[in-house]
Amino acid sequence: MSLKYALLGFLSTEPTSGYDLAREFGESLGWFWHASHTQIYPELRRLESQGLVTSTMTDDNPGKPKRTYQLTEQGAAELREWLAQPVEYPPVRDAERVKLMFLDTAPVEVIREHLSTHRRHYEDLLAVYLRQLREMRRGVFPRLVKRLAGRPRSEHGLITGLKVLAMQGNIARARAEIAWAEDALAWLEGAEDPR
Repeated sequence: MSLKYALLGFLSTEPTSGYDLAREFGESLGWFWHASHTQIYPELRRLESQGLVTSTMTDDNPGKPKRTYQLTEQGAAELREWLAQPVEYPPVRDAERVKLMFLDTAPVEVIREHLSTHRRHYEDLLAVYLRQLREMRRGVFPRLVKRLAGRPRSEHGLITGLKVLAMQGNIARARAEIAWAEDALAWLEGAEDPR
């Protein structure tokens, strides 16, 4: 996947400024695909040069004009084509497990802290995911509200269901990482070589 398709997907909801795209990216899609402002703006310009989006300058806020991007028919067609393709899974690159393979050279306190940090990271993510899932189910998650506003009511169940399924996948991953870290910490406490 590339940032290109994430942006086309966002713009399939409604015309949006680059600033708002970057902000919303961090609030919703950022949990699935990270991108910074410095990546988003150049990609929007590329999409415009390819005819996949158009942009207009708006002056809704006097003194602070902003460029709003809108998906073109060509951009919508390219998004639909990409959505129909099977996912290309990237090769596994798990720095966490690679580091763990070689932590036998570190003091036990370092190993314990490493595993505890891993657990806390996923506990923090889990809290955010669960909050967002509740918002989706209550129909108040901002990106979902915008998505539903532009679609027929007959499609709302499918749209909401797909967003919920994606978030449930993140929740399951976070819970699995927490359980793994807890198992590893318990094993470490009972290890033969406590150093």
